[in-house]
Amino acid sequence: MMSTVYLSKVPNSNHVDTIQKMYASENISSSKLFNQYVFVKISKEIKIICRIVPQLNTSCSFARCDVSVVQHLPDQLIDPMTVMLDTFIDQKHIEAINVTKAKQIFVSVVFTDVKHQNEWSMKPLMLAEAINNCLQLFVVHNNCIVNLKKLRPKQMLNIDFILVHKTDCKNNAALTTPETNIMIIQTMNYQQFQQTKIGCKVEPLFGLDPQIQCLKSIIEVAKTGQKSICNQILLIGPSGCGKTSLVKHIAASLKCILLNFLSTDFINSDPGSTETVIRNVFSKSQLIVQQDKKIICIIMLEKAESMLNGKGTNARRVCAQIQDCLASVRDNSRIIVIATTSIPQSIDASFKQGSRFSYEIYIGVPTEVDRSKMIYGFCRNFNININYDISSSLAELTPGYTAADLEQVTKEFSNDPTVIVDLQNGVLTNAMNLISKHPASSLKSGIGQVITKSESSPATDLGGLNEVKLMFDICIKWPLMYPEAFERFSVPPPKGVLLYGPPGCGKTSLVRAIAASSNINVLSAMAAELYSPYLGVTEANISQLFQRARANVPSILFIDEIDALVSCRTENKESAGFEDRVLSTFLIEMDGINNSNEHGQGVVVVAATNRPNKIDAALLRPGRFDRHIYVPPPFLSDERSNILSTIVNNPNKKMPISEPSILDDVALQTDLFSAADLENLVKEAGLVCMTKEGIANCTSVKKKHFFEALNYVKPSLTKEQIQWYTNFAANR
Repeated sequence: MMSTVYLSKVPNSNHVDTIQKMYASENISSSKLFNQYVFVKISKEIKIICRIVPQLNTSCSFARCDVSVVQHLPDQLIDPMTVMLDTFIDQKHIEAINVTKAKQIFVSVVFTDVKHQNEWSMKPLMLAEAINNCLQLFVVHNNCIVNLKKLRPKQMLNIDFILVHKTDCKNNAALTTPETNIMIIQTMNYQQFQQTKIGCKVEPLFGLDPQIQCLKSIIEVAKTGQKSICNQILLIGPSGCGKTSLVKHIAASLKCILLNFLSTDFINSDPGSTETVIRNVFSKSQLIVQQDKKIICIIMLEKAESMLNGKGTNARRVCAQIQDCLASVRDNSRIIVIATTSIPQSIDASFKQGSRFSYEIYIGVPTEVDRSKMIYGFCRNFNININYDISSSLAELTPGYTAADLEQVTKEFSNDPTVIVDLQNGVLTNAMNLISKHPASSLKSGIGQVITKSESSPATDLGGLNEVKLMFDICIKWPLMYPEAFERFSVPPPKGVLLYGPPGCGKTSLVRAIAASSNINVLSAMAAELYSPYLGVTEANISQLFQRARANVPSILFIDEIDALVSCRTENKESAGFEDRVLSTFLIEMDGINNSNEHGQGVVVVAATNRPNKIDAALLRPGRFDRHIYVPPPFLSDERSNILSTIVNNPNKKMPISEPSILDDVALQTDLFSAADLENLVKEAGLVCMTKEGIANCTSVKKKHFFEALNYVKPSLTKEQIQWYTNFAANR
């Protein structure tokens, strides 16, 4: 009886002497099995056909086996190169088989490359004879694969595998003789064998159902032999949205051959080499569909903007070559060229003429529903069992996140056992902390600062301005919270909101309050950040800022001191040309905002200014800055008292005062003070208290400290200034 032994592969050797042999010791193998062909069962799906031969001077606990011939289950092909041994076997895993001479064997041939497949397909009789000669080295069985990679290159004949479908030996192993008739059912190349016969793993995709259906319909039409809508497709979307994964998913699920190429695969320093590589790619695809009339070949050009931009002499040559190749496959519906890009404007216009990439598929930033599906799916992939309500809640916390961002966040969840337990119990606190540490990739760099919740203060920390807060909620929060109502009444959400008023009255603080009280991405930029003295740079900065906002919907784009960027056009200024270009760019970007999506709005531009009369009238019309909100100073003492109370009772920086009533007395003495002036007054009163009472003895700020501070802090507003703003607001 054979004891348990550890079975490993025979070390790599290109010598025919080791082909189809299993080396085992006499102590662990029955002598009756020596020099007999057997099945060695590795798993339920795989058996190795080999001949047991004795090996001497080795441990009785080990055996070595060659895996040149592997039997698989019917219609379940495997790649012999992936068969791993390194397992324990015993007598139950070994089954003796009889060997008889075969009269006829049905096979398929897997070539190293399609060019060799094409050469041999023209010589079928010679190929059958060559296969006969190769198989004489092996003993085969029904449903087995013969691996020829162990042979020398000349013996291989550029053939990787021979798939033996059936022999006339019934349940016996087959021995090939010169008289055996070889029937070749099919020839294929290794890539076709891998991707269409074995099949690539179909990775699940979440939240891209419309794009999947669109691509599938095009390919399924091409499979029928009919001319599809277009066989040259431009796939557009921000980085990390799933463009490459989408194409791989479609190719794997429909068993198409995918030729995936990056620009780095093309570029070569030798003159003409790049063009040769491009021609070879398209020639290969044409040979593939020529050899199999049912196959679909997809050529994917990743990051197409780097190879289709046409900038520079070399780039123009490359573009010309690609255009010629696209023309050569234009009428072949079974060759589909898909170019992916996140910067479509960088692609040369000549590639969007005629039939070249005339069909575009856009993958936008995932909606809240899409994000919920993605989070639920990724959590399942990482063995985190959550319900749909939790995934929906997490989706609300991740506006602007792409599929790659969500997968990374979910991976971080899976690395923290505490977060996993909390999510399964419906607790989001720790998950929210992790999300805050991993912002959306589009927010990590670029023009403009992202205002996070930690950098903002809630509206409850902003005293006064009750009417302004309500108006702000109507313009920004309501379209998010009640999109059905806006749609029912056909009221379009505003594209832009202009905040104007005297300095220090809380315009910027209002925007920061929005960031704290809602799950909206807030991008903030000063006009000075966008300005550049170099030609065209200011316009590019404005476009980039709007692009970042569009990539992170729903979002608020806040531009402070906008009057410095888009002032009124005049004919007398020397810089009028520059200002006109900047204003035109800003107008184009404002008009390009599309607010009809699931949120009720996409991007809202909020601008703040102290000089509303300096802004060009073209920006102030409806459809651009729809709402103009006057942010007044605190006129009444009650408003000033409310602001003072909010400042001293701020939870993060609370100031101890002797009596709350002293704030009312201070408010009566602070006419013409702005909110910023009142905050400065509170700070100065604290300094007076520490100075007069001593740092060790001071316990609370008293009324006398506030009144003494009034000697140092003066109001920044004047009656004339307030009257001007009041008149301007009345005339709007």
